[in-house]
Amino acid sequence: MTLKEVTRAFTDIFSAAGINRLRVRRVLLFSFSVYGMFIISLGYAWYSQQWGSSFHFFDDAAEWKQMDKFAHFFWSFQAAALATRLFSWAKLDDRGATLMGVLLGFAFVSSIEVLDGFSESYGASLFDILANALGCSVFAAQRILWKTVSLWPKYSFHPTSFAPLRPEMLGNGLLEEILKDYNGQTFWYSVSIKQIPLPGWLVIAVGVGAEGMVYGRDPQNELMNFSPYRKFFLSVDLNLSQVQTSSKILNAGLYVLNIIKIPAPTLEFSSHGIKFHPIYF
Repeated sequence: MTLKEVTRAFTDIFSAAGINRLRVRRVLLFSFSVYGMFIISLGYAWYSQQWGSSFHFFDDAAEWKQMDKFAHFFWSFQAAALATRLFSWAKLDDRGATLMGVLLGFAFVSSIEVLDGFSESYGASLFDILANALGCSVFAAQRILWKTVSLWPKYSFHPTSFAPLRPEMLGNGLLEEILKDYNGQTFWYSVSIKQIPLPGWLVIAVGVGAEGMVYGRDPQNELMNFSPYRKFFLSVDLNLSQVQTSSKILNAGLYVLNIIKIPAPTLEFSSHGIKFHPIYF
């Protein structure tokens, strides 16, 4: 597709009948304002002490048991989904709202690679960008091809004993650990399966996690007598998007809350065997 064809496609989206152009402008203003504040805050809090290098790329494919790639998939999917919902509010049709949502979601999440690229401790990652593209693509495919989102990525976290061992990398305090400690993060994929007779608000959830990571790469951890390993989970979850109330504000809150995996009985599978958790988060 040429640049002219791409430009025409987006022109057609915003010239279609029924679009509320005032709402479109509000969505764009809101999106870029939130994005600007986020980038400034992130740059000051996370990267300000690390800048000093020229822009460069970094091969991080073997780090953190790829948990950071699951994180990129999760955030790009959610950013695209939220932006799409905002453009739907602005009266774009399903295809137009989805395309604009995916474009903004991918651009916003992937632009963090620019900050990484100037960091002495990191570097821009092509694998992160690919994970971002995959997250946006999975969302778009469901919206455009199947007209419904049946697979929904979610997130849960619990504190671990690993963060205090290296707080500068894994987080110093709960708020930082939620973002940095991959040992306590679980990325879930809640899916509605028609063959399983469950209520619409109850779905099956498959999760992935890892543990034993104080350093990014396995040889570094093994040298310090840590043994990283992956974990997989099977559980149930609540599909809060199926819960509709008479309050638009409450419905919007439930939509945002739907990114969190609800604590529930869970089976864990790993090289350490099978465990049952009465409640896992």
